[in-house]
Amino acid sequence: MKINPNILRKKVIDMVVAKQSGHIGGAFSMAELTAVLYEDYDIGGKDKLILSKGHAVPIIYAVLHELGKITDEELDLFREIDSPLQGHPDKLRLPLMDATTGSLGQGLSIAIGHSYGKNLSDDCGTVFCVLGDGELQEGQVWEALMHYPMSGLSNLVCIIDWNKAQNDGYSDEFSIMYDNLKERITSFGWDTKLINGHDMDLIRSTLATKEHDQPLCIILDTVKGKGVSFMEDPSWHCKVPTEEEYEIAMKELGV
Repeated sequence: MKINPNILRKKVIDMVVAKQSGHIGGAFSMAELTAVLYEDYDIGGKDKLILSKGHAVPIIYAVLHELGKITDEELDLFREIDSPLQGHPDKLRLPLMDATTGSLGQGLSIAIGHSYGKNLSDDCGTVFCVLGDGELQEGQVWEALMHYPMSGLSNLVCIIDWNKAQNDGYSDEFSIMYDNLKERITSFGWDTKLINGHDMDLIRSTLATKEHDQPLCIILDTVKGKGVSFMEDPSWHCKVPTEEEYEIAMKELGV
């Protein structure tokens, strides 16, 4: 099934507006990636997706709804108490998620555990881990980045959504690491690619370059709030649109 990223974006806005709470910007920046992963891979089956940037989970709920794995009634429960669709992934409440995440910096370590498990059980699936660039300021991420190439495994793909903004401003205001991020990660032994994160064909072809003797890290050059002009700004990390902004956003997204 072909998935239109802008349809996913519209679903995200509907969820956030309905509950007057949620994260739009970081969900929008990974819409194309989400579409590719759920089109081309068996996510939730033999392939695993660890959403380390857990606050972006509305885009995952959107694609699950688009694929018929979440009902309209379930989608309406977004962010309600005891709902399976929490503001961050909760595997206990929603088994369609491959990990409970939200505390930033932990997802890659979880993904490495899945990678080891697949290797021990001769499972041929791939583990994908999506991190935000802001959470790279967590030391645990760098410990995991340093460790994994030494494992000899390569069934994990690390994907960084480099949208250059976080909750409290632009990421490069808080760390110098972003000036040579690709080189830093490559120095640990990763096959690191830096690509346009809104080009689905390029994402798809880059994922296909994964080698068997070296783990792949893809840095997606993205725009936070991509798709709606006035949302392409750090202030839309967890902001809710007004009625007027909602109408403008839906018009810009088309489809």
